Amino acid sequence: MTDPTNSQTARGWPAPSPVAGQITLEFGTALGERNTIKNFSAGSRIGRSLFLASDEYGCVDRLTEVADGRWGNHRRFNLAELLELDDPEGEADLEGLAADEGWLWVLGSHARTRHKPEKFEDECIDLDLLANLKETRSRCLLAKLPLVDDGDGALRPVREDGTRRASMLKQTKHGNALAEALADDPLIKPFTRIPSKEGGLDIEGLAACGDRIALGLRGPVIATHAVLVEVHVRDGHKHPERLHLDDEPVKRLLAMEGLGIRDLKRCGDDLLILAGPTTGLSGPCAIYRWRGWVQDPPQDARKVRLHRPERIVEIPFGRGKDHPEGLALWNGDGEQARQILVIYDSPAKSRCDADAGTILADLFDLPG
Repeated sequence: MTDPTNSQTARGWPAPSPVAGQITLEFGTALGERNTIKNFSAGSRIGRSLFLASDEYGCVDRLTEVADGRWGNHRRFNLAELLELDDPEGEADLEGLAADEGWLWVLGSHARTRHKPEKFEDECIDLDLLANLKETRSRCLLAKLPLVDDGDGALRPVREDGTRRASMLKQTKHGNALAEALADDPLIKPFTRIPSKEGGLDIEGLAACGDRIALGLRGPVIATHAVLVEVHVRDGHKHPERLHLDDEPVKRLLAMEGLGIRDLKRCGDDLLILAGPTTGLSGPCAIYRWRGWVQDPPQDARKVRLHRPERIVEIPFGRGKDHPEGLALWNGDGEQARQILVIYDSPAKSRCDADAGTILADLFDLPG
């Protein structure tokens, strides 16, 4: 259990919501990279399958239920084997997963990053080296993968399934069509040259409703309001392995007390929003509910609408640990989900066992 010693109430924030239970995620000793279990940033459950993505590896992991409260039978799917990635070895920085109508959508952060000062050998760092930002092309990823039944009720993503093809926005020297559109957007453009965690563009939430895609921005936060970007995508005809943007991105501002978006989950007609600090700081985290999001489609790309989602769950957080990063609906599909699973980045030592390849995620009840 997370130790709520962060004194949220002493700092004026509401008391953390009670943890309703915990789920043990078992990856085993064959996982390879032991740090993977400490870097999960996105999740999505479809029936017996729980998909997870790490922000450091270009792959999707799948677990299935092995016993009450335990999920294992780990299997990994390399995105380079499913998609035409421009740089298969590059860091995709996966931050969003969404399941919809037999597809698994996958999102990269589209963020620019800076080399960490503590990674340099010398305490005196060359200014040009620190000012030089990393290549971001491999992080510009928005794709959908067909899901097929393994025969035992578990699902797996594939490159082809009949007429269905794994497809993505084509990666170019400018990132992709989404990155280009945001770099030309009057509201978002100034932030596309700034590193993530420093106020720059950082996409960390993904939700799908047919061809309508919602993208939650951890940063920037505009005048204390989080930004939700919505786009419509369509399949390519001549090149079925490519997706295309059907129109300009539409921006929507969310009043969430200065917090950014860390994940999104469509819950029936509603949209659940995991909100937290825009930087790497430890700070308040909560889940908001936008009721009736499905019936409230984007309207005008040249105007920005303000929305006020309801704050429904307070998530405990630790100091330098237990940063809520991903969500998965639990105990019921769609609008019938009664709980939400919260997956943590930088988990507390009490939460994970790197040698055994296990990590604990928390369940919270969703208010009716």
